[in-house]
Amino acid sequence: MRFDWKFAGQTILIAFKGLPITLEIVFIVFGLSFFLGFLVAVGREKRSSFQAKFLTVYVSFIRGTPFMVQTYLLYIAIPTAVQQVLFEKNIHFNVNLIKGYWYAYIILILYFTALMSEMFRAGLSAVSKGQLDAAYSVGLTKSQTYRRIIFPQVVDHCLPVLCTYVTGIVKMSSLAFVFGVPEITALSKNNASRNLGYVEAYFVIAVFYILMNMGIEWIFKKIERRKVVKLAVIERKE
Repeated sequence: MRFDWKFAGQTILIAFKGLPITLEIVFIVFGLSFFLGFLVAVGREKRSSFQAKFLTVYVSFIRGTPFMVQTYLLYIAIPTAVQQVLFEKNIHFNVNLIKGYWYAYIILILYFTALMSEMFRAGLSAVSKGQLDAAYSVGLTKSQTYRRIIFPQVVDHCLPVLCTYVTGIVKMSSLAFVFGVPEITALSKNNASRNLGYVEAYFVIAVFYILMNMGIEWIFKKIERRKVVKLAVIERKE
């Protein structure tokens, strides 16, 4: 089978049209998962509370079930059940009219929030509890303590793992085509189906995701190098 470079070039141009949507998915999912993941990690600190137990069950469910099972439940099973209840209650609302974007965002955010919460929990455990007491003793509130003292240290500890999760979000964003979202994978596959150029299409898709993840890894390496330089400067001053 001969590789059609001309068709591959056409697919690149088509894939570029889906790049903004892919990046939008990545930024939104990362931003919300990052924020919510930290809140979940903090919420699980008091293990005896109902809140902590509920969040533990949520994280365990996400980590213990295949992603496609979660997708089936949230995209097919639950909407079908909700539609049935609405019909029985004589409420005229069609769940099927909800756009695929919303399902993609909700499913990916729930998934990566759970994963990032475990990352943040590990980071929180690396921070001395004495810092909390010291912060409270000088009059800082709990939110101020976490925002100014705890959170920056936790992020520093989590940088390598965070890079892995961001590249994971980039790769998982390709599953948005299942919900009819016109991102890179969806547009490339649709173009391939018209010309049967699946080899060229998947090659282009792979190149796009490799380049995006290489860029993300480069950014994180820059951040880690700056952190090392700052630590070196602080040690010299001491």
